[in-house]
Amino acid sequence: MEQEKGDSETSPLLNGHIGSRHVQLDTDSTPDVVTYGSVTDENTKVVANGTETTEKKEGFSCGRASKRQILSFFCVAFLNFSGMACYAIITPFFPSEALRRGASQTTVGFVFGCFSAVQFLGGLVFGKFITTVGSRFVLISGVFVAGSCSLLFGLLEYTEGTTFIAFCFAIRSMEALGVSAHLTVATTILTHEFPNDIAKVMGIQEIFVGLGMMAGPPIGGVLYNACTLMSCYVHGPGEQLGGFKLPFFTVGGLMFCCCAVLAVLVPPQVDKQEGKRDVSLLCFLRIPTVIMACGVTVVLFSAIEYLNPVLQPYATKEFNLTSPQVGLIFLLLACVYALFAPAWGWLADKKKYARIMMTLGLLVLSAGTLLIGPSPLLTDYVTLLPKALWINIVGIVVIALSTGSVLANLFNVMLWAASDAGMETDFATYGLVSGTFGAFMAMGSFLGPTVSSALVERFGLPWASTAFSGYILSSMLLVVTFTIGENVYKRCHAEPLTEEEAQGLLT
Repeated sequence: MEQEKGDSETSPLLNGHIGSRHVQLDTDSTPDVVTYGSVTDENTKVVANGTETTEKKEGFSCGRASKRQILSFFCVAFLNFSGMACYAIITPFFPSEALRRGASQTTVGFVFGCFSAVQFLGGLVFGKFITTVGSRFVLISGVFVAGSCSLLFGLLEYTEGTTFIAFCFAIRSMEALGVSAHLTVATTILTHEFPNDIAKVMGIQEIFVGLGMMAGPPIGGVLYNACTLMSCYVHGPGEQLGGFKLPFFTVGGLMFCCCAVLAVLVPPQVDKQEGKRDVSLLCFLRIPTVIMACGVTVVLFSAIEYLNPVLQPYATKEFNLTSPQVGLIFLLLACVYALFAPAWGWLADKKKYARIMMTLGLLVLSAGTLLIGPSPLLTDYVTLLPKALWINIVGIVVIALSTGSVLANLFNVMLWAASDAGMETDFATYGLVSGTFGAFMAMGSFLGPTVSSALVERFGLPWASTAFSGYILSSMLLVVTFTIGENVYKRCHAEPLTEEEAQGLLT
């Protein structure tokens, strides 16, 4: 009997998910109860059981948002900025530093990639058990672990060879657990607070992600090369205050500040709710639309991250760029991405544009990737473009523009699929979707640097970019094929019109 009951509860997740019409999450229902101590305003009300809930508001606006929504929004924004600055600060100097200390180019790629491999597993685990452990605890402890690991990474300046490589893997893996924890909770909180404007809010949040990505690389390059009057006075001429450890100590301190801010300002969240059934992660991952969205997520983040370990050595060798100058290239990518992210988010909340935006975005992303190097197909076989720095910069801009159009839709597509499959729109479901999205984002972030480093070591960056371009183009064709197949299935399994409906169409 228990087995039959369990099957009946999960059956909506496996039946009717393709033939059903995509609908926005239940916008007539209000978000689940969230208690925020003394934080109240005119947009909240107390219902009969003494709990506090939020009245439905049309559209996203700071003027109409409650105080708790504003608090949650800006706390997550500060976390996104700090976390991305912490993640991106190593890109302009770490590859060369690791190569100098005895690591191969492939090993450098694995150091970048192991972070994402652990984050993949962490995202699935935290997404499933976020309501069991407690979302606020997971959020704050994750930030604390990430900050601690940044400080420890700076101490690797005093190691060489095998010891340096081993500790790089160990510390980056532990840091990945902290990052996956706080990213999963942050996304869940935003989804819970703004259920009717998810893509818009995520798009605005991407501004802060972009700011962190902008600030990280140039700050890392400057701190790595820093030599102040004080350092010259204390250590003598030629000695540097900067070096390997200073960037990590800086972002580690920033993460600790963020941890303190979150501990004070982030309101308590509703986690486990009585009477709500648990939803199987495996059942969710068997929904065809979710499978498609997860695959696109992997491809997208592979394309975003593949340049991290390989662009700096290539630009230094081919174009004589310094670490700060390479940092400015990454700054350009983040700046363009952040500038257009809100517009992509606004469009992504309109479901009819979702598949079109994803398809065109992947097509343009494939073209932009060809410009990094640039590809020998464009310089040697067809001779369309010169092998110049400005071509690579144009490619960076194209990648930044196209990335936003794809990324803005993926989270919403997963939520719509969950809703169509019969999942309840509660905090646990948001956590499951957030964890799944973060996990496959991490898988792409693992594959990108790992595969690109191996390809660059054997074939060089231009051919590696060519391979990634073909990889992205293939995924675009799969999205088109899936969409066509989904529409054909809906037409074939559509219920016939009643006589009244047919008469209404004729009139």
